[in-house]
Amino acid sequence: MSTQPARGRYDVTVVGAGPAGLAAAAYATSEGLRTLILEREAVGGQAGTTSMIRNYLGFPRGVSGAELAGRAVQQAALFGAEFVYTQQAQVLRADRPDLVVTLLDGTEITSSAVVIATGVTYRQLDVPGLDALTGAGVFYGAAVTEAPAMTGQDLYVVGGANSAGQRTRVSCPLGPAGRSSTCRPEPVRRLQRGPVCRRGRRPAPW
Repeated sequence: MSTQPARGRYDVTVVGAGPAGLAAAAYATSEGLRTLILEREAVGGQAGTTSMIRNYLGFPRGVSGAELAGRAVQQAALFGAEFVYTQQAQVLRADRPDLVVTLLDGTEITSSAVVIATGVTYRQLDVPGLDALTGAGVFYGAAVTEAPAMTGQDLYVVGGANSAGQRTRVSCPLGPAGRSSTCRPEPVRRLQRGPVCRRGRRPAPW
């Protein structure tokens, strides 16, 4: 895992290693372009923590975000893309005919084209002291890997969009002692197909 670019100039610099950034890198490198991918956190972006993606081309039965991201990284790497992690792009400026990306540590990367695929971040709850519990009982997203640790525990899902529905479905089989509740169950039930937990009940089809 590299945290610094191997050279100072590339044909294409991709900022963000979510599905869009990884796809851009794979296409660019497949055409023989020297491509650098900058990712400040983890590959896959928000989609990488999703338990099931059903609307991505080529996966009619769906695919987990982790698997999709892993395949995309492998494909781009096999074509020759270079990955740089834990580096945040701070400034983008034109130095005609090139573009220059300045990283947080001051490193400058020159390239002919820059693809900005930074995606989105989760809106976090404004609750005092909650930041200290992130990753240790408080989670954003719907990663399958966290579900086993919640067995037998009370689970509260805040939100009513797609990620909330996925979280509820993934964490429903917690055992008889596990309870799950959502703050806005109606939007979840409209958006998600499959079992949804209600507080104190086991999942049931609807």
